[in-house]
Amino acid sequence: MKSVLIMADIEGGIEICEKEQCKPGTAAWKAARHAITADVRAAAQGALRAGARRVWVRDMHGPGYNILPEELPPGVRCVRGQHLKPIRLIGKLPEADMAVFIGWHAAPDQKGSFSPHIFHKKIRWVRINGRPVTEVELFAGVLGEHGVPVCFVSAEDCVLERVEKTLPWIEPFPVPKQALPKAEAEKLRRLLEDRVAETLARGARAGRLLFGRHRLEALVDGRRIAWTADRMEETYTRLADLAFFDGYPSPVRPLLIRAYVHGSRLGLRLL
Repeated sequence: MKSVLIMADIEGGIEICEKEQCKPGTAAWKAARHAITADVRAAAQGALRAGARRVWVRDMHGPGYNILPEELPPGVRCVRGQHLKPIRLIGKLPEADMAVFIGWHAAPDQKGSFSPHIFHKKIRWVRINGRPVTEVELFAGVLGEHGVPVCFVSAEDCVLERVEKTLPWIEPFPVPKQALPKAEAEKLRRLLEDRVAETLARGARAGRLLFGRHRLEALVDGRRIAWTADRMEETYTRLADLAFFDGYPSPVRPLLIRAYVHGSRLGLRLL
């Protein structure tokens, strides 16, 4: 195994249980950055133990400046910010043999979960081929089309229950959405490191998620929409554009995303 990609969000992280912790620019978020970085560090250490020669981290929450690179193991590269191309929000996808998802969250139709959403609050639910999905399946479908299988997901229980219906091969790592004593949080991260290492070492059972031709249905801004697409990247891009750029012409979108990234780091809500 040459390379592992860690896709990191924040809401599903250990010790993350208050919405203020997820809002860039707030005092709570500044403290929470250390918590989610500790989760990512544990996953990276697990990947290195399993023999990965290179570990990439893609910071996917909000503006993409949540992970603290200086707190990661030496040699682990963190890709930050949000981009329009070549893949919406992700930018250039690092070459990887396997992907690990850390800190992911529920979908907006999963009532009672912590901070449930898909991209933006205007999206109320998403179904692919009639099955409700979370962001995990959307990103995993894009990665699958680029040759990268997902083998591990850490998230709230309800997220894992849904994701396993579409990705039955993943190693699920449940994260309690409550405040934890520091010793208990660190014990959970040691377990996360061990589970990532074990999962990657036996990585042959992981598969690429390939939806192929599929039908999407969603409720966006009170409108029920649907389309059929041949590739998940097309569906993912259209959904992201509905969430963030609906009504904005293409020429201004690069300016919008740059303003969003820089404004979010200052605590401003621009999109």
